[in-house]
Amino acid sequence: MRKIRYKETQPFYLIAIICAISIALMTFFIIEQWIDNDTVSYSLIACCFLFLIILILFYKLEIIITSQYAIASFGVGLLYKEIAINDLDITTARGVKIPWYWGIGIRFTPEGTLYNTHTGGNLHIKTKNKMNEFFVSTSNAPSIITALREAQNASST
Repeated sequence: MRKIRYKETQPFYLIAIICAISIALMTFFIIEQWIDNDTVSYSLIACCFLFLIILILFYKLEIIITSQYAIASFGVGLLYKEIAINDLDITTARGVKIPWYWGIGIRFTPEGTLYNTHTGGNLHIKTKNKMNEFFVSTSNAPSIITALREAQNASST
């Protein structure tokens, strides 16, 4: 079993609120249409399911540092990024302030692929081969860097 050295869970309030309101409104229209016409709009039902799937996939961002991997995953864990601890180059770790217009969610940026639930502080760490990166939104960047250093030191001994 992998030892968890650091774990941070960030609820994604904006997506939860938007999806909940959308689902509630569409459900209201579906029920109203069913009562008035005895028919149901399948496109509204499909949209409800679409928003439900979005909600399940993106309701939180979880950052986990284990003894072997750095993991960033959204929602139930279907969308995730996993990088081996020994592949990360801790010397490249830096805090990055991203512009608000880069948005939230999984973003493809000039810096790399960003996993974020809010604008503001982010942690960017390149891999040793410079082909990949660990780029996540967090306000606890020093704690993550410390956990990564400890994991790398423990795995090298």
